[in-house]
Amino acid sequence: MTSTTARQGDQAMLDALLGMFFEMVLSAVGTFIVKLFGVENAAEIATVIIGLGFIVLGFAVALWGH
Repeated sequence: MTSTTARQGDQAMLDALLGMFFEMVLSAVGTFIVKLFGVENAAEIATVIIGLGFIVLGFAVALWGH
């Protein structure tokens, strides 16, 4: 196996691991929001919280990348 192939395999494994982690966190956050605010308001609250999370994640990636 060449070095490039090994790196591609490692990248694919890391992508899968991060995707699984993101799904678990998203599911946990959704469950928490529904239990905290009730089913009626969950969609509106979840949208705001997830949007703020994406903004924070974007800032973190931008700062970490420099």
